[in-house]
Amino acid sequence: MCRIEILKRHLPFSGQEGLQELKKIALRFEEKIYIAATSQTDYLRKISLKMLTMETGSQNTIPTGN
Repeated sequence: MCRIEILKRHLPFSGQEGLQELKKIALRFEEKIYIAATSQTDYLRKISLKMLTMETGSQNTIPTGN
């Protein structure tokens, strides 16, 4: 799944401006991981782990009833 699609599900956005902001967030996210990575394999591992953590974290949240 594309990182932008995962971010769309976890961060509120609206319209074209919101989508542009999500793209900026995704770029900064990838840049941060790229800088910290020691190799292409390390980069892919780190970014995959972050995306998996984001996905499983949202699935484990308990919705609050109003």
